[in-house]
Amino acid sequence: MRLSSSLIAAASLSLLSINSVHGYGILGHTLTGQVAQLFLTPETARQVKEILSPYYDGLLSKAAPWPDTIKGQAKYRWASIFHYVNTPGDNPPESCRFEYNYSGHDVVNGLFNMTSQLLQYKLTEPTTPEDKSTREDALRFFVHFMGDVHQPLHASGKERGGNNASAKWGRARTSLHRIWDGQLILKDIKDRFDNNPKAYLDNMVDMTKNVWQPEASNWTYCTPEKNQGDNPWSESTKLITKLCPMEWAREMNQLDCSFVWKDYDPMRDYSGEYFDGVTGEKNNYLVQKLIAMSGVRMAAILNDIYDPPVPRTRNPLKDQYRDEAIVDLPYNIRFVKQE
Repeated sequence: MRLSSSLIAAASLSLLSINSVHGYGILGHTLTGQVAQLFLTPETARQVKEILSPYYDGLLSKAAPWPDTIKGQAKYRWASIFHYVNTPGDNPPESCRFEYNYSGHDVVNGLFNMTSQLLQYKLTEPTTPEDKSTREDALRFFVHFMGDVHQPLHASGKERGGNNASAKWGRARTSLHRIWDGQLILKDIKDRFDNNPKAYLDNMVDMTKNVWQPEASNWTYCTPEKNQGDNPWSESTKLITKLCPMEWAREMNQLDCSFVWKDYDPMRDYSGEYFDGVTGEKNNYLVQKLIAMSGVRMAAILNDIYDPPVPRTRNPLKDQYRDEAIVDLPYNIRFVKQE
C-alpha cells in the first residue's frame, strides 16, 4: 500500500510537531485518524471532506484532536464528561468490573449520540449554517471519542483514570494516565522507528494486514442486540451494525486488570520493563494494536453511514436473495489503496 503524497505530508507534519506535553490529545488521536483515513472508501472520504471545514483538508487526523482543544469554552463545557466512562465497583487490578448504565453521560453514550446525529444528517441534509456546524461538531466528536474509548484508562475510574496515579518515567515524575496517553507511543516511535512517525504508521497498517490479520478480521464485528435494552439510542442507530462502544469499553476495562494497573507501584520506572511488555512482541505490540483497532472500527462505521454496501435485493426471477455488492472486505470493511 502506498500513501498519497498529501497524506504523507500531513502525517509527517502533524506527528513530528508533537511532544509529550500534549500527550494522547494530539498523538494518539492523530494516529487513529490516519489509520481510519486509509480504510475509508473514496465516497466516504469525499463526504467527510464536505462536512469538515477547509482547514482540515478532509483529514480525520487533523480533526481528531479538536475536542481536547475546546474543553475550556463555555459552549462545549457539556462535552467534558464524554471522554471517559466509569463504572461502580471497578478496582483494577484486583477486579475489573464493567456494568454499564445507559443513563450516564460518558464516552459510550457520546459515541451513540454522535453516530445518531451523523446518521440523521445523512438522511436529512442540513440546510442552515447552524445545522452544518452541528454536523461538523458531531463528526469531530465521533472521531475523537473513538480514540478515547480505545485507551484503557478512559474505561476505568480508579484514581481518576490513572490521572492521580503517580509514576516514574526515567528520571521524571508523571502519571499512569499520561504514560498511556502518549509517553508509551512516543518512546516506541523513538526506539523502534528512529523517531520516524510515518514508519510507525506504515508498520501499524502492515501489522493489521498481516501479523494481526486473524483477529483484525473480527475487529469490526459486534453484536448489535447488546445495544438494545434501555439504550435510548438503539432505534436511531440500529442501521449501524458495527457500532458497539459498550463492548469495546468492556474490552479496555479488562486490559486495565491484565496490563495497565498490573503490579502498579508509584516508584516503578515505567519506561523500562513495563514499556517493553506493552509495546513489544511479547504481548503482540498491544499499544500499537489498540490504535489500529480504533482506526479500523472508525472507518467501518463511517463507511456504513456514508457509503453502505448495496443492500440485498430480491431477485424476482429466481425468488431468492442476491448480493449486488462487490465483496472485497478484509477485516469486514473495504480497504482502499491510496495511490
